[in-house]
Amino acid sequence: MGITDFALATGSGKVTAEQLARESGCDQDKVNEILPAGRLSALAPGESSWSLGRDAAAKVLARNGVSPEDIGLVIYAGSSEWGTPFWSPAAKIAQELGILQAHCYEVSNFCNAAPTAIRIADDQVKAGACRYALVVVADRLSELVDRPGGLVELFNFADGAAAVLVSAEKPRYEVLASANRTDPTFVDLYYGEVRENEVKVFRREGGEGLGEAFITNFTALTEQVLTAVGRGLADVAYLLVTHGNRNTQVNLLDTLGLPHERSVFNYEVEGHLGGADPLLALEDLERAGRLESGDLVLLATAGSGFTWGVTALQVV
Repeated sequence: MGITDFALATGSGKVTAEQLARESGCDQDKVNEILPAGRLSALAPGESSWSLGRDAAAKVLARNGVSPEDIGLVIYAGSSEWGTPFWSPAAKIAQELGILQAHCYEVSNFCNAAPTAIRIADDQVKAGACRYALVVVADRLSELVDRPGGLVELFNFADGAAAVLVSAEKPRYEVLASANRTDPTFVDLYYGEVRENEVKVFRREGGEGLGEAFITNFTALTEQVLTAVGRGLADVAYLLVTHGNRNTQVNLLDTLGLPHERSVFNYEVEGHLGGADPLLALEDLERAGRLESGDLVLLATAGSGFTWGVTALQVV
């Protein structure tokens, strides 16, 4: 049992680094440092994060010949800022795809929501609650950035989605174990406000020690997961990290003693897609033919709150 297939979709609109610098008044070199790709995917007029998720889900169902009637669970994972208040994007996607007898709900854990939802879905399949489960990971991150406010560290926020089919039938990845922890010390550091009828993200003063907390927690959770599966760092084929900050990813690999080639760096390709980041990296590994049966792949994810998680997958 585990992940049978997955697909990704990104916003068809584009925002350039030059546009970000112009709209924010920030130094162009600083923006280029945050967004080395020089552009990011954003929602185009008429697009929504849930519709990107729907399109990715439709693709993965069609590719695997799975009927909507066979889906017993639909989980929509992200930051809880769905664009429409008091509304279920999971149910909307089910309606659009003709999935009429599934349990549909949302999981909010920011950029740690994807592996959290995948583990829930995998547990439900293992328990026999459903034959197939569908996890949709999507957020409208670029729309949450207050560009005139100059919070340049968030200027890499992009819009994308992923759909993950979880089942007991022909899984490509077995979900071995996961470990998560939240440090509420930083819970109020980032927050959202409604300004001019739009939700924007802001940061309060403080946050000292957050960078160190990333490394400390990722390191401890990596050790915890490896112990749970009876493996060591030498057994890790790849460690895929949320693409929020390249320096953090490099620091983590160096702290663990893992060569950089045992990870994937997409900073020159795309902005930060939220919970879909590690799935984009996994897709890159597949396309390059760099995965073999038995490979151990770790997903290191983090979300505002602050929560850190490490999930172990094994290539079947």
